Amino acid sequence: MDERLARTIAAIKASGADWGLITSPDGIAYTTGHIVSIEAGPSPFAGGPSLAIIGADGQCGLVVTNLEAGTPSWADRIVTYEGFSYKEPTDIFANYRTAAARLAKELGLGGTIAIEEQSFPLSLLPLVERFLRVSIEPAFRRERAIKTETEIGLLREAALTASAGQRAFLETARARRSELEIFADIRLAMESRAGERLPVTGDLISGKMATSAFMGWPGNRRVGEGDPLICDLAPRVRGYWGDSCASAMIGTPSPGFLKLYCAAKSALELAIETVRPGIVIGELDRSLQNHIRRHGYSYAHHSGHSIGTGVHEWPRIVAYERETLQKDMVIMVEPTALDPEIGGVRLEFMLHVTNDGCEVLTDFRHQPQI
Repeated sequence: MDERLARTIAAIKASGADWGLITSPDGIAYTTGHIVSIEAGPSPFAGGPSLAIIGADGQCGLVVTNLEAGTPSWADRIVTYEGFSYKEPTDIFANYRTAAARLAKELGLGGTIAIEEQSFPLSLLPLVERFLRVSIEPAFRRERAIKTETEIGLLREAALTASAGQRAFLETARARRSELEIFADIRLAMESRAGERLPVTGDLISGKMATSAFMGWPGNRRVGEGDPLICDLAPRVRGYWGDSCASAMIGTPSPGFLKLYCAAKSALELAIETVRPGIVIGELDRSLQNHIRRHGYSYAHHSGHSIGTGVHEWPRIVAYERETLQKDMVIMVEPTALDPEIGGVRLEFMLHVTNDGCEVLTDFRHQPQI
């Protein structure tokens, strides 16, 4: 049994349930190894989200469309349904509900059912309305926070893919090029490394106004000498997300931009020195925010988040989080310094929490000048 499935079963039991129904794309990937396509949003050939039915006794079943029948998974039982036919009319929605009911009957679903409340569709309510329902999410997120050895390997690969994009950013960002042209080169570098089309999220923004607001997709704006840029890249590789963020100025950095950059860079270095098992996450956030404030800048951003099959996972690095860091958590740390008169700087690395410190999984170098 894959360790991730074993941890899902532990979450079901900790929730006081006999069965778990997993419906989120990241939960499906974690629990069954089935990687749900997300690049174009919900599939027009699906009657509902992929469904995993997991028993506390170890049974594992999966419902997917017939178009996904060959997708790798360690589920014991995979039920498919027709999502589209060009030969005759097809009721995709009815096919989905029938397949889900079939799997539930075959596995003997009953007792107390733990569900992902944020992603559970109304169409599956008939499967569980006769039974007691509880939320699996508090226990599930806790089990997923500590990564397995396999996950750390997958996250390392995703981090290196993000690094390839960051190197392309520094190599291809030039005056008179548009943000979209630069981003095309960045995406090409990441997908060439991975050897496949990748879902990608993040930011590529330029100029004082956009970078001091700190988030946004690339557009047709052409960058110029003296422009600050923020490049935040999160590619999903084999079901696991990488992440990273770099900031630089086109041409010789201004004194003001260098001060912003040094504030964020020294905060990131402080985090790398500080991160280790036992550190209270809220205290880590406060120390980084205080560090930026001592340099005279605002901090309109969280300090980071965990990462895995979800790009933002629990625990997040925010002041109110009382959880402690633990060995084999993988977190993103991204201190930010903002000044509307100059722009913004956000610098981010992926960190694997080790026995007595942390390992930087991302392998590109931050630099203030392009």
